[in-house]
Amino acid sequence: MAMESTTIRFAKEEREWIQSFADFSGKTFSDVVRESVLERIEDAADLQAYEEAMRDDDGVRIPFSEVLAKYGTLS
Repeated sequence: MAMESTTIRFAKEEREWIQSFADFSGKTFSDVVRESVLERIEDAADLQAYEEAMRDDDGVRIPFSEVLAKYGTLS
């Protein structure tokens, strides 16, 4: 995948803190920032999906034993 360059401004202390974490993790500064942003977006999408599922929840629950009886074991 081709990468594009983007400018993000950080306070000096923030940049040093991120760079220290990158060094500790054996990653580049860009990798740390990219992974952090993508994880934040994924978490937000997961939360949205959860909230939608909870709104649509009809309250019906099926015991696990019934699921196993109907579909078999998890092997």
